Amino acid sequence: MTTAALKKKIKALVDEKRDAKALRRIHDLLKDPALECVHEEVLRDRLDKAEDDFANGRVMNVDEVRSTLKASLERHRIE
Repeated sequence: MTTAALKKKIKALVDEKRDAKALRRIHDLLKDPALECVHEEVLRDRLDKAEDDFANGRVMNVDEVRSTLKASLERHRIE
């Protein structure tokens, strides 16, 4: 889909909305700095790293996370 076609579809969807609350949410979403392409590359890198972690078994279950967190908190309380 071309950029012009996508803009046309988005505009048509926005034009259908009559509720101020919905329009405010659309506005806020479009103004969200997280949508900038600069952040997209960073997010893709983080996603690739996370997928690599899963693929190579570098994950913990809930009990392991709780145990690790508890041990870390206890070490910091002692210091």
